[in-house]
Amino acid sequence: MKIKTLLVLMFICQYVFSQTKNEKEERISQSEFPEAAIAVVNNLPEDCKRLKFYKETDGETYSFEVKFKYERKYYSLEFYNDGRIEDIEVLTKFKNLNDSVRGNISNYFKASFSKYRFIKVQEQFVKPSELDDTNFINDVLDNTSKVSPNFEIIAEVKSDANHHIREFTFNHTGEIMDFRILNPGSYDHVLY
Repeated sequence: MKIKTLLVLMFICQYVFSQTKNEKEERISQSEFPEAAIAVVNNLPEDCKRLKFYKETDGETYSFEVKFKYERKYYSLEFYNDGRIEDIEVLTKFKNLNDSVRGNISNYFKASFSKYRFIKVQEQFVKPSELDDTNFINDVLDNTSKVSPNFEIIAEVKSDANHHIREFTFNHTGEIMDFRILNPGSYDHVLY
């Protein structure tokens, strides 16, 4: 009986550990960025401000990210390690989401947790392979993108005795797609 209990506990710990996001982000110089990504960054509008370059790793894979400000909004442009665009995210406020999306997300949190607090909300535009890099970015920056955004929400949640910081991904209608538990040390950088 004790062996079965021990095996079950080990399985549960492994499952929870595998769902934990151990993301590390370090600031790097522009010269450390992949050439293909630099070509994209060089085509950003001239009035993009506060460009900051990062290398991000989760222990298994790594990617690159440039953060910047454009027309009073904060953006994060993420690249795969080979310099191809993965997505562009724009920082927003929960109250700025449309009513039905906001309602669906609120209903999920109310049904799933006894308490919750949003730390960060972003619209996430994943680049379709058929779109040109420059057009994709410019459409997002000009708020004319035909790509439906996902929503990434970092929230502090409590259910029963458990308390976590989690990163949730919702689709364009506000339905949950995925979540990961964040280690406390790995979410400090996400607050922009």
